[in-house]
Amino acid sequence: MSDTNRENDPMDEFLSTLGDEPQETKVLRVPEVIPTIQGDATNTESNAGTDGHTPLEGSDAEAYAALKAKRAERRRKKLVRRGIVIGVAAVVIGGGAIAINILGKEPEQMMEAVTDFAVQGDFETIVDAKGTLQPLSATVITPEVGGQIESVNVVAGQTVKEGDVLMTIKNPELDRAVAEADRALRQARADLAAAQQALAEAKQLASQPTADPMAGPAGDVAGAQQAVNAAQVAVESAQAAYNDAAAKAALRTVKAPAAGSIVAMNAQVGADLGESLGGAGTNGPLMQIADLSKMKVTIQVEEEDIASVAVDQTATISCPAFPDLSMTGRVTGIASIASGDGAQMSYDGMGGSPTFAVDIMIDAPDPRLKPGMTAEVSLTTQKLENVVMVPMTALLTDDGETYYVNLETDSETHATERLDVRVVAKNDDYAVVGKPADAPADQNSDMPESPLSDSDVLVIAGGAMPEDEMMDGGASGGGMEVR
Repeated sequence: MSDTNRENDPMDEFLSTLGDEPQETKVLRVPEVIPTIQGDATNTESNAGTDGHTPLEGSDAEAYAALKAKRAERRRKKLVRRGIVIGVAAVVIGGGAIAINILGKEPEQMMEAVTDFAVQGDFETIVDAKGTLQPLSATVITPEVGGQIESVNVVAGQTVKEGDVLMTIKNPELDRAVAEADRALRQARADLAAAQQALAEAKQLASQPTADPMAGPAGDVAGAQQAVNAAQVAVESAQAAYNDAAAKAALRTVKAPAAGSIVAMNAQVGADLGESLGGAGTNGPLMQIADLSKMKVTIQVEEEDIASVAVDQTATISCPAFPDLSMTGRVTGIASIASGDGAQMSYDGMGGSPTFAVDIMIDAPDPRLKPGMTAEVSLTTQKLENVVMVPMTALLTDDGETYYVNLETDSETHATERLDVRVVAKNDDYAVVGKPADAPADQNSDMPESPLSDSDVLVIAGGAMPEDEMMDGGASGGGMEVR
């Protein structure tokens, strides 16, 4: 096929379009041989070459050279395009082979088994909560009289006994009231003495003989006796008034009503007190005495856990202020009415769960503790000793009522056997499936024997599928996970 025919070949034209950017090209089609023009024979013979053709000159030679260069460039592009097509085909064929190889692998070759162990030991269910430390008892010091603080005899943190003087109050009006009551009492006593003297004289006069025994002296004795009686009543009244004034004046000396520690101190010398102050100001109570020999923490327990809380259960208490401190407490009281009714909305928009107040007593608190500190409580609501447990991630169920685990039977292939278990108790981490076979007869006597032993390997996911699950189309470790 000539070069001219190849130029018009459709396949060559199609391949020439691959990979080329559109561009407008003008091709000068010039024949390779320029026919000679018949003329002067002499000129023809003299100009003819050995090949019988007429040589090209000027612009014709340039056009011929451009044609040869274009054909060479076209052949080069054809070779490049064919190489690209061959490379793409090789990549597609190789990628398909790799995909077929991956998809043809069995599942157990792609997923490694996840395992855990059965554990023998002590099981505990713990309720965690926070509360505030409170003293066993506390008394706010409230002066019963007004005036100005004259002296303060104690400092914050000081331990006092019942009857110790805490402070004194200056009140001149109380002094005047006592003085007036004292004068009134002395006057009443003087009046009583005078009346008694008059009565004695009347009796003496009445004892002398007279012409008329019924006249004069006898009547004087009766009147004198009445005067004495009235004077005695006046003395008693004056004495009561004096006692009241003296007692009120004595309240200017403020004493400790009970033994304890000064946990609040806002009293300052020179401060004015009003009887309506009630012992409290903007900074809190004037003074407060608390019995810190014992302390308590009140926590809130949710309704789903309150049924397992009982009086005398033990609790472990810690304080963020003292990370190295750990104390033991006990439940002393459980509220009969919920602290919240569940109507309040929680942060996620759902109804809040009702909670119940539980008091935890600390019989021997650390001296560093102060009322108001945050306390973290771990309340043990259930404890079983020497039992066999499985992780909750290994506990499976099909119906929510019966449970099983996948027991590993081959450590190399991780083949498993389905083993039914009975759940005795569970928490967020473990489930108790019975007592060990070698447990003493008197220990957990009402608990069934566990089909598992300590350190038995349980397959949680992956591994070789049990034969019955393979027939059902399931996977090893399938079923609903209980949490």
